Amino acid sequence: MEILEATLFLALLAGLLSVMLVVASRRFAVEEDPLIGQVNETLPQYNCGACGFPGCSGFAGHVVASRDPNAVCIPGGPELARRIGALLGMEVKVTAPTAAHVFCKGTNGVAVAAGEYIGLKSCIAADLVNAATKECPSGCLGLGSCVDACQFGAIRIIDGIAEIVEDKCVACAKCVAACPRNLIRMEPKGSKVCVECSTKGRGAAVKKYCQVGCIKCMLCVKNCPEKAIALVNETIVIDHARCKRHFQCIAVCPQKCILAIQLEVPELSKAEGGEA
Repeated sequence: MEILEATLFLALLAGLLSVMLVVASRRFAVEEDPLIGQVNETLPQYNCGACGFPGCSGFAGHVVASRDPNAVCIPGGPELARRIGALLGMEVKVTAPTAAHVFCKGTNGVAVAAGEYIGLKSCIAADLVNAATKECPSGCLGLGSCVDACQFGAIRIIDGIAEIVEDKCVACAKCVAACPRNLIRMEPKGSKVCVECSTKGRGAAVKKYCQVGCIKCMLCVKNCPEKAIALVNETIVIDHARCKRHFQCIAVCPQKCILAIQLEVPELSKAEGGEA
């Protein structure tokens, strides 16, 4: 009898608490703006965090509440930005599409090896203990921290260096944050010219550890008709806004470390390829 009474009491208590929870949830419910759901449905649901918010729903809540024209879903691109703007009846920031690019071409065949690394398979770990497998102090470590960071399978390690699979890259920039040597940067999509080296060394010292390393000879800077190339913080940098693809820099580079890169656009014409 005591067991039965206890069971009935617990059942009644559970029922009472359930009713109280239902009443409380209805009374204190906060109505969500239906626009949040509409905006969230338009998002790609990558939940990559490239927008700076915890997932697509977090971004949707922010942009609806704030009407922030600078809040953008980078993987969604310009078309998605326009759709969100139309939903909210506002002008939104439309950014040029970008993709990640690795600024190092020091593969195992051209970069001088320093030894074998035995330890945690992580570029971050190896860099912390200065245990690079190549002599270049700025080269790709090739241990795949960027690969682990990319949830879209857009990065692979080929012949000792990271390589971006451009048609899979959604420009979330997680690989940029994961690289301890800052070798990955976001580049505008389209045919561009890039210096495929990030070393700060110069001259003969660079040649000792990499066959395709930039030696800072400055020939590219001097021969660019548009003055789109400069030495910034001991690294050759190309201003893509000014670059008109004359390819003079490619022609005069003795190390052949300046290349025309292609990011999800039609191939260069034969004429352009010939000039390069």
